Amino acid sequence: MAVSVMPAADTLARTLLAARGAEWGDWSVEALQETAGRLGWETRRDEDGRLVIETGIPGLLCRGDPGEHAEGAPCVRLTAPLPVRVDPPPPTPGLQGPVVPGQYAYGGGGGIGAWGTVPYVRDRGRELDAAHTRLGAALTATLGPAPWRGGPAAWLRWRSRRITLRLSRDDANEALVMELFPTRAGEAFERRGFERAESLAGLPYIWCVSRPDMSLAELFLPFGPDPRDWADFCDALPRVLSSLVVDMPLVGWVEPVLLVLGDVAEPAHTAEIRVGQDRLELGNMPGNGRQVWLRPGAEHAVEAAESILEAFAHWGIDGVRRLRTRAWTSGGYVDLPGIGVRPEGTHPDDA
Repeated sequence: MAVSVMPAADTLARTLLAARGAEWGDWSVEALQETAGRLGWETRRDEDGRLVIETGIPGLLCRGDPGEHAEGAPCVRLTAPLPVRVDPPPPTPGLQGPVVPGQYAYGGGGGIGAWGTVPYVRDRGRELDAAHTRLGAALTATLGPAPWRGGPAAWLRWRSRRITLRLSRDDANEALVMELFPTRAGEAFERRGFERAESLAGLPYIWCVSRPDMSLAELFLPFGPDPRDWADFCDALPRVLSSLVVDMPLVGWVEPVLLVLGDVAEPAHTAEIRVGQDRLELGNMPGNGRQVWLRPGAEHAVEAAESILEAFAHWGIDGVRRLRTRAWTSGGYVDLPGIGVRPEGTHPDDA
């Protein structure tokens, strides 16, 4: 079994569960510092004046964004990056070099904690996938399955009325990101993000699945803004399908998502899409009937989106106003705000 190069999942889970169960007060600077102290953590200010929380776990960064300084909702954000190779410093004459070639440091070269020898990471994406899966499983063992999941960034949320714990990936920085924030404030900020988005590329998230759960009874699930134009929709479709293909297995949603997209007033002019269980399928394609990709990746999702757009061109569909969707999944609900197409029966034209 490969040795993880990140903090152990059970260590991260214990830390997150302790923070989730703590009382963070009004999420001000003083409240964050006081709660961190009760958890046995230390706080300090960095060179930019931001609140840094030292949890004592090597390889784990933690920052606090208090209510009076946060750009959005207040939160405590923990980041576990993959270690990066750092060239050892040149030896000092007369002193024995403390760094062994081949060692790694955590973070962006600054080295959190001591240097240490860790396994060489040949496939950093796969290691990040494995770390995400291990931590998700460790949290699920205590909190139960995450009732709300989505993409991009393969996020999972354990939501209560008081506090929300969100786990996601940061592919650009090769890190896991864990956030704790007050539920109402965080979701209000997210809702404003949907309202203010200038295009489908600027949404807080582009798809989500949720299970029937009392904690989700008051949840706002948006349709997303209408696309600016046909080009906005054409850019959004491969983005949403790619995220479904790549992120659904990472968030542990095993039931297929089924989507009918097209001119639902003309059943012959609709594309049938099935994502899940290591398959991507298209149905009702002109000339091809059905297309199937096994163990699909993002590139196959892009190919599928191109086939759908070609089908729309064949049917003379070149505007979003004619499009509607029907989407469903077993054991839960699915929402796809990222494509900007309203579910059948919800558009003003359907009244």
